[in-house]
Amino acid sequence: MIGLLRICVLLVLFSVVHSTCKPQQCQPTDPDVLGPYYINLKGQKALNDTNMTLCGPALSQFRHLPLMKVKGHIYDEDCATRLSNTLIEVWQADNAGVYHWQTCRGYMKSDRHGYYEFWTIHPGWYTIAQGSYYRPAHIHFKVTANGHDILVTQMYFGGDVYLGLNDSCQVCSSDKCDLITTVVTVNTATNKQHNEVNFDVILKRDIVTRVAQVFDQDNEEMEGFPVGRQKRAAMDYANYRSYFKRDHN
Repeated sequence: MIGLLRICVLLVLFSVVHSTCKPQQCQPTDPDVLGPYYINLKGQKALNDTNMTLCGPALSQFRHLPLMKVKGHIYDEDCATRLSNTLIEVWQADNAGVYHWQTCRGYMKSDRHGYYEFWTIHPGWYTIAQGSYYRPAHIHFKVTANGHDILVTQMYFGGDVYLGLNDSCQVCSSDKCDLITTVVTVNTATNKQHNEVNFDVILKRDIVTRVAQVFDQDNEEMEGFPVGRQKRAAMDYANYRSYFKRDHN
């Protein structure tokens, strides 16, 4: 009876999270915690055209599990400009909720259209504290693009009962609608099926880029002014750029 009541409470709380989700306006993707299992690029494998699998059947313990495609585009904060050559680091727990140091982690770069994709298995739940709540299934992302703030976030799956208030991590962002994806089943030309999710990322411009935009706008407005004033504006911009690069990187 207690178990049934707990399930009902979880479902009610889950429905509350999703009932408040509305169509997203153009805004940078919400950040999330880095977590304790991130390692730098030297410990990750490159995901490329010859091997796009993050966590999958190459390892015997995952061979029986279906693969899922994760794909999307990386956008500038204008939500229209696609960012090419963006570094995308991803890592996740396996289907049993266990992290590995040698697998289930990797990196790739977006193509000239800002597009990325990789294949993986559906991550499992795990708990980070004593009690009955778990972390919802998720995949970690760290996204780095020139002229933009580094984004650390997590991608979640719609329908997970541990989203939002049910998440054992009370400082995580599993209640953010832009981080919750919809899993769809795709039929291929060979009559095979696989699950697929789309996760677009919108990056916020960094402070140096913002300063440059302000000075570019000022320079346009200064056309026709004396050359000396234009040169002073250029020097001001160079000084600002040097300051922000030194102290704000």
